[in-house]
Amino acid sequence: MDRYFFRVEHELLRSEAFKTLGGSAIKVYLVLGLHSDFGTGWSFPSIRTIATRAGLSRQTVLSALDELAAAGLVAIQREQGKPNAYRLLQPTPPRPTPSRRKPDRPSGPISFEEPPATGPDSLDQNRSSGQKSLELLSQFFDASGHDLRPKQETRTKPKHNAPTASVPIPGTPFQLTAEGRLQVTVDLKELLTDQGLPPRIAQKLLAQKDAEAVAKVLLNAFYLKSQGKLQNGPGYIRVGIEQGYDLLPQVADRLESRRRELQAQIRAQARRAERRQAESKADEEAAAIAMVLERLGPAELENLVSQALASLPAPLVRRNPTLSNPFVRARVYELAGGEPLE
Repeated sequence: MDRYFFRVEHELLRSEAFKTLGGSAIKVYLVLGLHSDFGTGWSFPSIRTIATRAGLSRQTVLSALDELAAAGLVAIQREQGKPNAYRLLQPTPPRPTPSRRKPDRPSGPISFEEPPATGPDSLDQNRSSGQKSLELLSQFFDASGHDLRPKQETRTKPKHNAPTASVPIPGTPFQLTAEGRLQVTVDLKELLTDQGLPPRIAQKLLAQKDAEAVAKVLLNAFYLKSQGKLQNGPGYIRVGIEQGYDLLPQVADRLESRRRELQAQIRAQARRAERRQAESKADEEAAAIAMVLERLGPAELENLVSQALASLPAPLVRRNPTLSNPFVRARVYELAGGEPLE
């Protein structure tokens, strides 16, 4: 019989994030690891599967996932109409204290293929280096390209999370809001210098333009680089920021598509939240009715049922003139002096 396993790094067990985890979060982390694909690192168990394997309730699993995501140990990718995908993350080791002497930069422009490692880790960003990063950019900016998500199960799984305010732009350190605004998750000066601009020029450009204007030019540059059409990256970026280049049509169209997807996801999540609120309210009302009815004696209960049947429209009670009829139960509850139901 084959034995399956997944690796838990010592760095995780020594991390501050691990020390703050509750027992339920640790159990969910282990279940995600047992369902992860060795080749890709992705995991696709349903909430029901996680709850069954971990011996937890569904709500406890959802809370544990939020706890793991907040601790930076699990990244959760959510996309409208598709099941959740999970990836176990390793805690970021503390950075060594830099010496006063700055390391020498290599001569010549720095390649676009080495994005900075600053900013929060995000599963949707698919942050990587080299050719993989260019492939992600090409896929994102080409509406007919391959799906950016990993291969996964085709069945639909419900999601129970708060609406997402923004989504990452794959292959870049930027986020897109539902209103279409660009958000920057890294140090822009460091990002510009990493693209080959001298620090003094980078600082000057950032003093002239706001972060979103700089992000637009960098997105254009990333796109052109992914298409093999950028010959002088630092020069293009400098002129683009100085002259206020707007988004290229190909970039703007893909971002607009991404924005519409995010808006649809937010609307769907809001509808799910409303349904959950309605279900919770119905459960509370049912519990209140049951509590009042349990206090009634048999004779009093029979009398109130008769009154309820007489006061309700005939179509509501014709087929089921008993206490199992929800209309009868609600009316008996009111006649017994229960709090009015909304």
